[in-house]
Amino acid sequence: MTEVIAHDQAQRLRSAIDDALNASTDDDAAVSESVRTALFRVLDVLETSGGVVVLPADAFVGTQQAAELLGVSRMTVVRLIDRGELAEEGGGVHRRIAASELERYRVAARPRRRAALRELAQDVSEGDADRVISTR
Repeated sequence: MTEVIAHDQAQRLRSAIDDALNASTDDDAAVSESVRTALFRVLDVLETSGGVVVLPADAFVGTQQAAELLGVSRMTVVRLIDRGELAEEGGGVHRRIAASELERYRVAARPRRRAALRELAQDVSEGDADRVISTR
């Protein structure tokens, strides 16, 4: 997937956002930092991938949309809910997950995924290329 905006465009937008937010009053300082962080994150994603999804923190999504946002299957989302790793509202057949909960899970899962990838890369680089790597 290609980026939506080029690096030089993203840099100009970062500079413009910085200028605009630095012109705010002291009363807006706390809000400005969270706004700055969110806008810079959107620019980072647009610069490195084909798109971005922005949801209000209090928005709710179904299990299929949650799966798409997390990059996993719908059944994986259901299993995460059943194991208590992902909080949901409603229960039953109409499970809804808060966007803020998806972000919490995504941030919490990142170090585990990175560690697993490092371990896998180490196993592959140290082992015989024809050897089957055990998952247990």
